[in-house]
Amino acid sequence: MASRAVEATALVCAVLALAAAAEAKDLVVGGGGGGWKVPAQADALNKWAQVTRFQVGDNLVFRFDGAADAVLEVTKDDYGRCSTASPVATYKAAGGATVPLTRSGAHYFVSGAPGSCDKGERLIVVVMSDKHGGRSHGVSAQAPAPVPESQSPIAAGIAPAPAPATAPAPAPESGDAGRTVASGGLLLAAALLGAAATLAGF
Repeated sequence: MASRAVEATALVCAVLALAAAAEAKDLVVGGGGGGWKVPAQADALNKWAQVTRFQVGDNLVFRFDGAADAVLEVTKDDYGRCSTASPVATYKAAGGATVPLTRSGAHYFVSGAPGSCDKGERLIVVVMSDKHGGRSHGVSAQAPAPVPESQSPIAAGIAPAPAPATAPAPAPESGDAGRTVASGGLLLAAALLGAAATLAGF
């Protein structure tokens, strides 16, 4: 009986560890080859961010030369002015920095190197709330294939429903609107915990 309880506890711990690992993602800023540097196209970093989904719990991984640059998290106004005078946070390390995304909403980052922000080394990341989330990272889903005209609702005289939006709804700037009771991984872990307890005879 005691060994079943130990096995059940070990199973639950393993499931919880896997669920936690499945929730957070490390996202390299700029994609695989980009990095935190002045981009060839001034809006390249923000184009990358626009097609990437960020969730609370994810980590932004900035790769840069810590002797020559830094990542400054700034306010929206300072982002617009490329001001480095009053950063909210400064991230500087030898090979780069990892920034945890702990809240939903917009996060603004600029380079700490003089003149680099004006050349495009800046980034806006919109972190989705759990409510708007899903765990899909990367490019948004493609639109469905067109329906052959013989099967088209227009050909049948039926008005089509509006097409779904391809971009997710923006996350709230602040407040509790995006909070949920539990994430999908935690719900799965709770279900497995109940099953393990039943097997162990609790």
